[in-house]
Amino acid sequence: GRYVNKYIAYTAGVAPASHPRFALVVVINDPQAGKYYGGAVSAPVFGAIMGGVLRTMNIEPDALPTNDKNELVTNRSEESSDRS
Repeated sequence: GRYVNKYIAYTAGVAPASHPRFALVVVINDPQAGKYYGGAVSAPVFGAIMGGVLRTMNIEPDALPTNDKNELVTNRSEESSDRS
C-alpha cells in the first residue's frame, strides 16, 4: 500500500499449501531499490525464509498436479511483430 509518498511491500502465505503448518508475513517499509510491489520486494524474502523453514523441518514441497491441462497463451500482436 501507499502512505504519505512512501510504500509498504508485503507478502503473506502458508506452507505447505496442501497441509499448512507455517504462516509467514513479510513487511518491508519504504523499499528503496526502485521497486515497491510485494511480488518484487517481499515475495523473494518470503520464499527464502519459508524455504529455509521447510528444509530445516524436513518437509517435502507439494508435488505439482500431473493431470492438469496446461495451456500456452500468446499475444498475437507481439507474435506478428517478432517475425517481421
